[in-house]
Amino acid sequence: MVTKSRSKLVPWLAWGLLSYLIALGLLTASDVLKNQEYLQKDYYFRSPAFYEQLQQHFNLFRNVHVVYNHWEDKTDAEKIGQARMEQWTRHFETMKNIEVEQRKAEVQEQILQLQGQVANEVQKAKEKREQAANSAEEAGAEQAKAQSQTQNLPDAAEQAEIARIRKEIALLQDTEANILPNAERQKNERIEKEIKNYLDFHNKQYAAVKHSLSARSGSFEYYVNDLETREKYSNKSGYPGQGDMQEAFYAIRLPQTTLEGGALQSINRSFQQYRLEGIFLFPKEPRGFSQMIADHAYFNTLRERLIYELYLLGAVVAAIAALIFYLRRNRFGIEVVQQNYTAIIRGIPLELRLLLFYVLTMFALSYGSSAALFRLPVGPSHFAQWTLLALLIGCLGLLLGDAVQLLRNPQALREQWNAGLYRKLQGYVQAKLIDRLILTKAILIFVMTVLFGVFLFDVIDHSSFHYFNNRLSFSEGYVLFYTFVVIPYLFRRILTFSRILTSAEAIASGRFDHTIVEKGRGNLARLAHLLNNIKQSIKTSVERETKSERLKSELITNVSHDLKTPLTSIMNYVDLLKRKDLTSETVASYVEVLDRKTQRLKVLIDDLFEASKMASGSVELAVEHVNVADLLQQALAEFSDKIEASTLTFRVRVDNPKVTAPLDGRKTWRVFENLISNALKYALPHTRVHLALTEEADKVVFTINNIAAYELNFDVDEIFERFKRGDTSRNTEGSGLGLAIAKSIVELQGGQLRIDIDGDYFKVRVEFAREAKAAAS
Repeated sequence: MVTKSRSKLVPWLAWGLLSYLIALGLLTASDVLKNQEYLQKDYYFRSPAFYEQLQQHFNLFRNVHVVYNHWEDKTDAEKIGQARMEQWTRHFETMKNIEVEQRKAEVQEQILQLQGQVANEVQKAKEKREQAANSAEEAGAEQAKAQSQTQNLPDAAEQAEIARIRKEIALLQDTEANILPNAERQKNERIEKEIKNYLDFHNKQYAAVKHSLSARSGSFEYYVNDLETREKYSNKSGYPGQGDMQEAFYAIRLPQTTLEGGALQSINRSFQQYRLEGIFLFPKEPRGFSQMIADHAYFNTLRERLIYELYLLGAVVAAIAALIFYLRRNRFGIEVVQQNYTAIIRGIPLELRLLLFYVLTMFALSYGSSAALFRLPVGPSHFAQWTLLALLIGCLGLLLGDAVQLLRNPQALREQWNAGLYRKLQGYVQAKLIDRLILTKAILIFVMTVLFGVFLFDVIDHSSFHYFNNRLSFSEGYVLFYTFVVIPYLFRRILTFSRILTSAEAIASGRFDHTIVEKGRGNLARLAHLLNNIKQSIKTSVERETKSERLKSELITNVSHDLKTPLTSIMNYVDLLKRKDLTSETVASYVEVLDRKTQRLKVLIDDLFEASKMASGSVELAVEHVNVADLLQQALAEFSDKIEASTLTFRVRVDNPKVTAPLDGRKTWRVFENLISNALKYALPHTRVHLALTEEADKVVFTINNIAAYELNFDVDEIFERFKRGDTSRNTEGSGLGLAIAKSIVELQGGQLRIDIDGDYFKVRVEFAREAKAAAS
């Protein structure tokens, strides 16, 4: 058993190892392909990282010696430049003029408003005086004098208001006169602020780039001449020779006629533009930190890692080839794997398998190209990435293996295709198609309904008592009603009728397992219900007839077989008794044999008739509450002589000596008799037979267990067949009907009899209901 388990486990281990190796190979190949340029010797000097460092050093040199050349020696005016100063002056002068014009316009508008108020006040005073004069003429001289004094009282307030307004006008006129000087002063302040900000920024910028260039003096040397000014820029004394350049980590003389690399071309053009020539040199042993040296060392480390990965890839390919050779040579290994996964994979529709294969392939390629298996530090995530990709590859391998099998077996491929989603969808669509006559009627109803709607709308449209809005409202309502009520109703009826017709044809062809779906209400639903009842009645009749014919055939076959042996013996011994030279002892022995064979025939015939009654259901039961424990004890007492004569040991356990159940006592005693007799006939000698009578919630349970004397190489259900014996040689006594009769008796009383076989261990379990109920149909 252990060897067999190991033989089944080895192919799976080999398959898992193969998946891990393929995953490792893919991860290795992906990493090598992604970083293949690092395998080139001295690739660093052609890499973007090198060009970036070179450009950065050149930018520092250019900023210090070209952009900010002699920055510390320049005056503020020289640092700013005349052109920039003129630009700022023009810009802020324009701003000043715009602000002056806007401010003057605002002041002028305010002065005009105040002058209008003065004019209004003067007009009001004039109107008051005219009104006072008119009143004086009417009232007389004395009254006019008093009234005139009274009217002149508000003149002082009016004069004060006018004086206040004129004072505000004077202030605004002073403000207007100061607008231009104030704007000029503000312009100068803005220019001074711009100058300060510019100088602060560029002074800091110059200090930063100068410090950065100075900090790189131990790892970056330059010797540059300005061809226009004849100035020399260098951070080292002397001028490097050809030997110094060859011994340096990197050195380049600029400008040159042709150069490769975008950064080098850009630097070369800058040298030509600024009229410079010289050497950039990076020593092999710098003083202090050098980013170039660090990057170069990192690139060399990557190259060494990739070389080791190539060795690993070769070893993995060799291991994969060896495993594939092993699996192909040991075909049993592949068959073990296929037997376990084929049933699972074939349960997935073919189209879904193709889609799954595509998705898994894309995911595996994407995941494999993005996984970082060779990055440090190594941790659990590396193994998790490897394992996930191995699982993906294992699944893809199983799917691919199944596809190869299908391609080699066209019949299996055709079966899988027919069981796929496309065929199911096609069958569903075809099932929904209706009979031509029904379709014609449906189209006719549809056309008539549409024409009726058009005709009705046309009648309303040409009537003399409608308006356009009413006609439009009716049209929309009619379309909505027809679309959402009439059409769904017609299609529901048509599909229901088509479904009933298809199901009726299936029933007519003998497919009684087909049930018509009963949906909704109405005549069609009633028709479906009636057809289902008819189908069930026909099915029941056919099953009953089939069962009857089968029982007749079994009866004839088994009776002829089991009755032949005793009849033959009786005939032979009768012929022997006809001899005249027999002694009395011989005759007595022959008669004893005849008696035994006759009793055997009687038992067979009695069991046969009882089994026939049980099968036909024509048995009347005298059900009453009986003590099941007493029935069991009576059956054991009946077999006490045979039990003592046998080599078997009976172990009986009764939990409750007074347990009762509604049973037919005589028939139930027959059940115990048959089961005990069966144990005595077929139990292995010198073993124990265990009998137990227990109680459960709603039933009484009797079990009898023994070790069989014969090999139990048949199905459990076969043991209940009539004339079936555990002794296939049929040398033991018995009719082969005992268990079948016992099962029928138990089921007629609403109980169950179940047999379990565990190797040679034979177990019978009988369940009696505590409450009387009908037998299962």
